[in-house]
Amino acid sequence: MNAPLLDFPEHVEKTELIRQQQLLPLAFDSDDETDKLAWTVRDVIEEMEFLIDMRATMTTEDFRDGVRDQARRLFK
Repeated sequence: MNAPLLDFPEHVEKTELIRQQQLLPLAFDSDDETDKLAWTVRDVIEEMEFLIDMRATMTTEDFRDGVRDQARRLFK
């Protein structure tokens, strides 16, 4: 532990580039497609909850069609 200490300006000069690179967003953090998919997933979840709540008043076929429609939205 007897290594010489760097003075502050020297330390900043050696570490600033690394610090700035760490602040940059990752490629997938700002991806518009990922954002759109996240919104679609949230919307589908909401619609599925609605379908489940309305299940008692729907025919089995209507319920299945509703679930299939939401699945299609996810796989587009």
